[in-house]
Amino acid sequence: MFFKKKLTILLLIPRYKSYGDQGHYVMPLGILYVSSYLKRSEIANVLTLNMNHREGDESEILSDVILQSDIDIFAIGGLSGEYLDILRMVNLARKIKPEIKIIVGGGIMTADPETTMQAIPEADYGIIGEGEITMVDLISALTKKYPVDHIAGIIFRKGKVLTKTSQRKEIVNLDELPFPDYEGFDYGIYLEKNPDISDEGKKYSQVSVIGGRSCKYNCTFCFHPSGTTYRQRSLDSIFAEIDYLVSHYNISYIALREELFATDNKRVKEFCKRIEPYDFDWSIQLRIDSINQELVNLLKDTRCRYVFVGVESASNEVLRSMRKGINLEQIEFALDMLNGAGLNSRSGIIFGDSVETFETAMDSLDWFKSNSDRYRMFVDMIIAFPGSTLYKKACQKGLISPVEFLKDGCPVVNLTQMDDLKFKELVNSIEKINHRHYNVKTYK
Repeated sequence: MFFKKKLTILLLIPRYKSYGDQGHYVMPLGILYVSSYLKRSEIANVLTLNMNHREGDESEILSDVILQSDIDIFAIGGLSGEYLDILRMVNLARKIKPEIKIIVGGGIMTADPETTMQAIPEADYGIIGEGEITMVDLISALTKKYPVDHIAGIIFRKGKVLTKTSQRKEIVNLDELPFPDYEGFDYGIYLEKNPDISDEGKKYSQVSVIGGRSCKYNCTFCFHPSGTTYRQRSLDSIFAEIDYLVSHYNISYIALREELFATDNKRVKEFCKRIEPYDFDWSIQLRIDSINQELVNLLKDTRCRYVFVGVESASNEVLRSMRKGINLEQIEFALDMLNGAGLNSRSGIIFGDSVETFETAMDSLDWFKSNSDRYRMFVDMIIAFPGSTLYKKACQKGLISPVEFLKDGCPVVNLTQMDDLKFKELVNSIEKINHRHYNVKTYK
């Protein structure tokens, strides 16, 4: 069978207005992975556009690209909190070229596909879960004008009816994926415009490397768009990417984005040995219950700049409700161990779990105030992001209206044992510490 041509797809990162701090954002590596995988497959002509680095009217910029390059498919993704930015660009694409096919992916779609398709009515297809292989399969079907019902991991419209296909199996061997498409999304410009600022005011050129996907734990406030099975890349793969980044960009700090970096101390020991010759600082993420003296000894004489650890609460009752699998005694022991070794830990307390009372919140707040200088912590309010256990329970109880929740920018909702008056008092206390205002909504 003869097909006239490859389809042309535009992968776009929107200009982030939802976060308010225009010009500063975190590069969404998911779409960079999808882009590099699509380019390697050669299934389509792939164009990329990062709106954050383009000045001028969004409509004019997008119109020029879509019409001049005769774009057939417009693809965009992101997190639930970026809904307004995603919606704005989807609507623009539809207005510019009504017949264009629109695909939306990322955490926002994976977390709650039906709700997201309702909230973005111009989306034709949604990618659920990891997007690399699914995008190739979907574009192949669209190119050949085949039915898409057999493609695992998507949701699509049949007239006014939404159809969700079977769940796609997670990618087992992450080493087989190409590195993210850094050049396609102006990574060099991103590094210049988004420096990481140290406590001393020093600017770091910070890059993130994803060393693994998902997590084997199931904390109630978390959601993992990449699936439920934890998988790690090999150190050979990670360091090959680090070498690529070092050869292409001016790197002074690498953040290793892997939820369970220290699954065993042998891996940590090998990582520390291999990263020693490089001239940059680095950071890792650890669980409290993975911290032990051997691990601390491995890290203390390295250029590990930050150790990010999840504390979340100083109330054992709240920690149990969160399914953290740790207690306050473990938290203090682990933080003291890091502190004693001169390692710069970063952790935080988040308020608003479903069993939180005003008393547990005040106890955690008092603990924070007593230890924040020693442990270097922050405080924040829990947001029940779509996909999390908290979100699902809140929807079941009628505390969250799913579509409105997205449209409202994923606000803070009272899911606690407190009445609204006490909850507002708690929010006010956190606002004073953070010098920021929280968007609080009630859907009851």
